Amino acid sequence: MANQDGRTEPGRKVWFFTSELENERAGSFRQERWGKVFLGLGAEIAIFNVMGSLHLTVARFEDEASFLAFRAEALTRAPLMASVREGLAVKLLRRIKHLALVDFYLPNILLLFFKALTRLLRSRDRVLILCSSPPFALAFVGFLLKVLLPSRVQLVVDMRDAWALHPALGGIKGLKRAIEGAVLRRADHVSTVSHGLRQEFETAYGIQVEVLYNVATHYFQGERATLDLTELDPRIRPGAVKLVYTGSTPEGFYDLATIVGGVADFLAEHPEVSETLQLIFVGACQELALEVARSGRPLGDAVVLVPHVSHARAKAIQNSADALTFLAFPGQGNKGVVSAKFFEYLAQGKPIFPLSVVAGSDVDQLLERYAGGTCRLLTREEIARQLYQVAIHGVRVLPRCQDGDRLKDLLNDYVRFATSLVSGKAAC
Repeated sequence: MANQDGRTEPGRKVWFFTSELENERAGSFRQERWGKVFLGLGAEIAIFNVMGSLHLTVARFEDEASFLAFRAEALTRAPLMASVREGLAVKLLRRIKHLALVDFYLPNILLLFFKALTRLLRSRDRVLILCSSPPFALAFVGFLLKVLLPSRVQLVVDMRDAWALHPALGGIKGLKRAIEGAVLRRADHVSTVSHGLRQEFETAYGIQVEVLYNVATHYFQGERATLDLTELDPRIRPGAVKLVYTGSTPEGFYDLATIVGGVADFLAEHPEVSETLQLIFVGACQELALEVARSGRPLGDAVVLVPHVSHARAKAIQNSADALTFLAFPGQGNKGVVSAKFFEYLAQGKPIFPLSVVAGSDVDQLLERYAGGTCRLLTREEIARQLYQVAIHGVRVLPRCQDGDRLKDLLNDYVRFATSLVSGKAAC
């Protein structure tokens, strides 16, 4: 229960089942945010963090300083790792993984279940377990514990992305939907990152879902380091307008054919300004490279691909760009996908070059709300036209967030929801 000042009574325990707190992938910052919020409310938190197939870290924290020290130390040890692995073998293994549900019986997932169950059986405390998905196997472990000890477990599933409902992940859809539905219906509370995903989950499973946008709190402080973008690749021209994307282009996630076609059309239709701008993609973007090759269109150095870099370096690259390219997930409502990257871009206060944004989607509405207007580029023709406008008039024609401090209000939703969870007042 909560005191009058909003802090929890001593001894309120919150367990986090996570997968990214010991690296700097985008999802790790949401999980860090949850930890800070619950510690700020006076809870005692325990982290159960899995990595790969064997690694499991269990650590307990009662204050924010020790939690952030753990996170900082873990990041110093973490290898530089892209958000997606690439290559033909990886694609095949990914298909097998989703088909056979391999994540559900990895050694560290089994160990997580037995460690958590043992701890629950050894005490009489009621525990709030927050499972961060993906990977959905973490939510499944929480589900099993809830089934076995329903009066002892308050289960919260934070769906950072769809699993069974995701059109690009593969597997046996009927089986995955049955599992996902059982888990989410059994949970006491479900949260997600957009209204689009909330609507999908509520429609599919008849549940109530809380929306907590993936606000980039890790961009609210710190120095704005910059660098000379020409250091990244000798093909990058000093005088060109640089539209920069930092991230990855996983198979099936973006409409790369339309994007590449739009760039190629712009170059073919307006050779007189073709040297004016460059699109720079930083990260695991092999699928984009393959699409460029498949197109057979001569792009020259209008598109430059740079290998994956650390998060700090990516942030400096963003700071140094003229505009930031955002890739929206294609489809109706952009499938409710609103990545942390989008909020990073807003917080940077840079012009945003958004591709594949659908009218009425979360991204579309957030651009209207925070960036003074939206930009819907869904076809090759629209992309080519917009690139021409940027080449002629500069990046001022693109939407831009003028007041990043307004984004901080979104953090209040985390505090409100967490407070309702620890006080027992959240709607089921």
